Amino acid sequence: MWNRFFKLAALALFLFNITVVNVFAEGSKEEELTVLKSQVQELLKRIEKLEVEQVVSKEESKKAKEEVTKLKETSQAAQAGRVDLDKITSKLKIKGRAAFGFFDSGKAGSYPAGSFEMPDAKLQFAFQPDEINTVVTRFNLNNATSQSPLLDYFFLSSKDFIPALKDSPFSLSTRLGRFKLGFGEETWSDNIVESVLPSKSAGGVSVIDEGLEFAGKIKLEKFNLKPLGWVFSVSDGNSGVGSDSTAGKAVMTKLYHSPIEPLYLSTSYYNSGRLDSSSSEMSIAGLITPPSGESDWDRSVWEVDARYDFRKGKKPLDPPVYSDSKAILRLSYGQFKDEANKTRSGDFGFVEGTYNWTKKFYTASRYSLVNINGDGTATLNSITAVNGYARFSLGGGYRWTDNTILKLSYDWNKNSGPGRDDADDNLTSAALVTQF
Repeated sequence: MWNRFFKLAALALFLFNITVVNVFAEGSKEEELTVLKSQVQELLKRIEKLEVEQVVSKEESKKAKEEVTKLKETSQAAQAGRVDLDKITSKLKIKGRAAFGFFDSGKAGSYPAGSFEMPDAKLQFAFQPDEINTVVTRFNLNNATSQSPLLDYFFLSSKDFIPALKDSPFSLSTRLGRFKLGFGEETWSDNIVESVLPSKSAGGVSVIDEGLEFAGKIKLEKFNLKPLGWVFSVSDGNSGVGSDSTAGKAVMTKLYHSPIEPLYLSTSYYNSGRLDSSSSEMSIAGLITPPSGESDWDRSVWEVDARYDFRKGKKPLDPPVYSDSKAILRLSYGQFKDEANKTRSGDFGFVEGTYNWTKKFYTASRYSLVNINGDGTATLNSITAVNGYARFSLGGGYRWTDNTILKLSYDWNKNSGPGRDDADDNLTSAALVTQF
């Protein structure tokens, strides 16, 4: 009986436990569902919030990108302005030269009382707008006074403008405007700064004119020779700046070559064309006027030059004062003829030697002359009524730096003419010169 009772009690207890578990299980599921619903709602709210934040973030990102774009554009514009300025300055080259010193001459010379002078001051600007062309202007500021003309050079230089010549043995360049013609060799250093001596030769042949010049070189590598250089120009011929007042045009030709490494040779020819009563741009010892009483004339000039460098250096031939060759010997000779009813003719030349004792010290001497044939006379180197003028110059220099030199020299000048004595125009020069 008791066994049966215990069996019934155990069965009742089992059923009770199942019922309680089911009740609690059902309650637990409801609680879980409630929690899940609240979590889903919270998650939806978070998603909605994130979507809103994403929209805001996109708008802010868009605004930020726009700001960055504006900053880039502003930066590029500013940078472009700086680049243009850099390009301009990179295409502009400035150079110049100047001389300062004391000069003392005889009573017939330019400085009879002794004078501090700035006889040479030049400032040159070269602007290259492209790879072919360069515009060159040079201001003449001698003695810090207004010169006439103020611009002694103003020309357009062009090179390598014919593509077909790039792979050929020929080269071509041009100059158009007002420039110094390359007649002779002294012309490239006939100033107190670039010459080995403060003075130039007695002949002092030089010409600056308005015109057109063609120049180039012919390669001779096949013959194991240095290139042959050539120059041809057409210019106004008459003195002064501006329109040509005569019918004729001046023509100049030049050939130059180095047959062996230390030797350099050149030959030049110039004809002014018909000048009428005008003066010539070609100056010989300062003589540019027609023969006395003539109103229809022309001038022709030729010159040959030679230069030999002993223990030749690496620096360019010109200017000779900055050369690093151990010694330099230069010779020049030429003749001129002023064709008119009464023709005037003559010759000129010089021999010059330079010796570099050290890199700092050098000495130099030059003998030069200019003569008028027959009994004709003219004003030569500011001395009137002479038909012969000779100059012996002796001096030296100390290279303070690579571009600044102290020069000292003395010039013995001898001039002669019918019925006149030698003019007292010897010259002592002490100058500090520089280039930049």
